[in-house]
Amino acid sequence: MRDGRELARLLREAPRDATALNGIVDPYLQFVRKGETCSETGLPLIDIWRYFRHTWAIPYKSVPGRTMMILVRDRACEFHPVIGIAALSSAAVGLTVRDEWIGWTAKKVIAEMRARPTAAWAKWLQRTVAEGIEELFRVDFIEDELLTPAKEKRPSAEVVSRLEADARELREEHYRFMRSRDYKKVDRDRTEDHWEEQARSPLFRSKRAKQLSGLLEVRMTLHRFLSPRPSRAELIRLVESADGRRAVARVVRSAKSKRVGTAIADISVCGAIPPYSEILGGKLVAALMASPEVVAEYRRRYGKAVSVIASSMAGREIVRPAELVFLGTTSLYGTRPCQYDRISPAIGPPGDRRKVAYQYLGRTLGVGTFQFGEKTVAELAVLLAQSRRGQQVNSIFGEGVNPRLRKIRDGLNELGVPTAELLNHGAPRLIYGVSLIENLRDYLLGIAARPKYLIPQKPNRYGVEEFVRWWLERWIIQRIARDDVLQRMQEHHLTRPICHGARVRLPREDFDQTLLFDGSG
Repeated sequence: MRDGRELARLLREAPRDATALNGIVDPYLQFVRKGETCSETGLPLIDIWRYFRHTWAIPYKSVPGRTMMILVRDRACEFHPVIGIAALSSAAVGLTVRDEWIGWTAKKVIAEMRARPTAAWAKWLQRTVAEGIEELFRVDFIEDELLTPAKEKRPSAEVVSRLEADARELREEHYRFMRSRDYKKVDRDRTEDHWEEQARSPLFRSKRAKQLSGLLEVRMTLHRFLSPRPSRAELIRLVESADGRRAVARVVRSAKSKRVGTAIADISVCGAIPPYSEILGGKLVAALMASPEVVAEYRRRYGKAVSVIASSMAGREIVRPAELVFLGTTSLYGTRPCQYDRISPAIGPPGDRRKVAYQYLGRTLGVGTFQFGEKTVAELAVLLAQSRRGQQVNSIFGEGVNPRLRKIRDGLNELGVPTAELLNHGAPRLIYGVSLIENLRDYLLGIAARPKYLIPQKPNRYGVEEFVRWWLERWIIQRIARDDVLQRMQEHHLTRPICHGARVRLPREDFDQTLLFDGSG
């Protein structure tokens, strides 16, 4: 932690110049990696991150999927105090406001096809379906005579119906006989046999049968409207039919499933630590999430990561590209302005500076589960286990997104109470997003093969230092001219009795012991 009195004094005396201020506050990124310790203190980086997370207003809960924790530190001071913390997590799968802004919904794609129909759109539909089918393990369907190579190329309603029935049957088998430990076990030497075994399990066979039946039904529709070399006129006929629009919607969902877990991320934690919070350190932390250093770390960390669900569906190892192209986040509260407003640094070579700007996208619906305590959730799980259907949410990869929400919803439905009203906590949050590339929609749909980054991905030239300079010039020079800001900063000091907003207050254990100080520090 940095002493606010000392920092306020230096800022008060400093020239109103970004270079001079950079000598007083010199931020840099530090990525929290497994087993790494702080060179300044010897403490594990993860412990430093977790300590400061305890100063947040709401408790921290880990989320399934990818998580990348980040520290923003100040090399201008001894021990490199923490300016702020952040974390990137796997993005929410379904967020309508975000997806509509991206143009990543069936409604938006169909509107684009109608407004600007091209043969390229039709070819994209055919290609996406073919790739989706090819990525599924299908050997067992052929073995059980549910499918033949000929029927895969020219599917029929009968084949689709058989696969749908197989999906229902295997799903019920999964719920009757599943053991969580079989899905949660760690197998570090995952071979092709492991992934095929996963693919043949009741859970993933049911998922494959359902997905394949949907893709084959889409292929049937495309065959009705599109020739092997489709034309613009054929696409127009397709989107003017109800079956055609349903087919497009399924293709969009299939394309989205390949990118939502790898190319976009949510900023699940983002904020400044006192005394830096008084000089809008939160805006700096948020801006740095769009820097080339973060994109490079994401690529380094996940570029060779095996996709568990995709591999379990394919029966072989699947590695998705780890190109981070979009960041989404929600505000802590539901009112504007907030931390993410007016963050739009222009970065790049002279004459070609590009803005990476946080955009306000809308509000959440105010539906969630934070209002339910852990004891309540545990009791609902017991209720579901004793119900006729049994518990169908086991918090394992592959069953579905947001297991906590589904478990609570199923339990409330079992009780016969007004589920929708109880899940509505009435505290909607603001949704923000920042695109890191100029061809966002086309890349996320799989139309474009490569992302075109707005900022050249050269961290040594257009990285953290450029973002810091923007922060100093745009915010700090004006901020430190206000005496009330520096006065509040001085309240966070490290002299006895210590009074600092970044200090985690531990619960008092011995109430009979007299306090050495008055308890304010």
